[in-house]
Amino acid sequence: MLDFNQVAAQMAAFAREEVLSVHVLTAALAEAGARLRNAGPGWEQTRAKIGSSHTSWLMPAWRERPDQVFDAPPRLSTCNALATDGSQIVADRHDLALCYLVNVGYVTLRYGLRSSASLRSQPTLAAPDDTLLSDYHGDQDPIAPRRLAMHCRLREIAGLAELIEEEEASRTPRVPAVAFCDGSLILWPLETERDGDYRQSVLRSFQSSLEAARCRHVPLVGYISKPMSKDVVNSLRVFVCPFDTADCDRNCPKSVLPKPDFVAPDCAGTERVTDADLFARILRPGSRSAVFSSGSKILGEYEPHHRIAFFYLHTGREVARVEVPAWVADDSELLLLTHAICYDQAQKGDGYPVALAEAHEQAIVRGAERAAFFHLMERHFVRDGLAIGTTQKALSKRARRV
Repeated sequence: MLDFNQVAAQMAAFAREEVLSVHVLTAALAEAGARLRNAGPGWEQTRAKIGSSHTSWLMPAWRERPDQVFDAPPRLSTCNALATDGSQIVADRHDLALCYLVNVGYVTLRYGLRSSASLRSQPTLAAPDDTLLSDYHGDQDPIAPRRLAMHCRLREIAGLAELIEEEEASRTPRVPAVAFCDGSLILWPLETERDGDYRQSVLRSFQSSLEAARCRHVPLVGYISKPMSKDVVNSLRVFVCPFDTADCDRNCPKSVLPKPDFVAPDCAGTERVTDADLFARILRPGSRSAVFSSGSKILGEYEPHHRIAFFYLHTGREVARVEVPAWVADDSELLLLTHAICYDQAQKGDGYPVALAEAHEQAIVRGAERAAFFHLMERHFVRDGLAIGTTQKALSKRARRV
């Protein structure tokens, strides 16, 4: 039985800690905001210092003055929003057969005199192959979750390239468009991928889709809701570093030691602040931040024009991170188009791009649909005279209990 007296006492202590935490975060936000404002006037010197620094934090390259705010551009009366999203069903050892299904939702929303919407999904059922096989310390996983997630991401991006090609073939003259995917355009899992052939194969496939978008001048956007990244805040620590070269291991060796030997470095004070927290204080609804280039290691293996830059956008409900390839960030017209359609889509979607929300609805596989999928597989196995290998555990879950 739950002892509510103990729970009440623990909740009171928890509430006191939360109040203290809010005060600490408020002070950290004020410090981060001051650093951003102070870094603006001499930002080129800080940019150079960031480039020569040696830290363990992920930091972006400053492409422009970091404290700039760009207001919302005029709303486009005629434009297209394209989006894809994906989900998957993965069989386990208790199911009929080892397989997976990837379902990708495709959405095209056309605005203007001939407004229309096209929504569909494309499921693909397959058995695992070498591209999904993970070998770790001698143990093999035939469907490694991180590789399946990467496979799904490649399907989503390839789907965007398909939508872009379809729109180009069906529309004359060209209508301004932006293609959305949910999440980052930085292939983070590849940074720890040990199979070089697999890594290069993924990069070729991914960049082929980016190239299809580039050739047709359609910005391809990675949209991240509630981002937790701290790239820009980390770079502001270099701005206040008292040393000519920011070298944490050499200049502040005690900053990595456990307590009681730990000594906070001079740049401390903003560790709990995210970039979204920071820009929520300076952006207005519809406005965006300056553009920064990501410092992710895997981007060194991207083609230079496909390396990823990002900015923060105030949607009116939250501050989102918007990632684009360098060919978009370097083109003022494409960047303006991206800003305009991203904000307009967020407005139409009550704070989140409506095209992405609809793509999610097309892609999602719910519990009842998962059950129907395995029932359908069972029927086909019976029809074709194949042995059904369902385990007793799976049968037990299906049986009704009193």
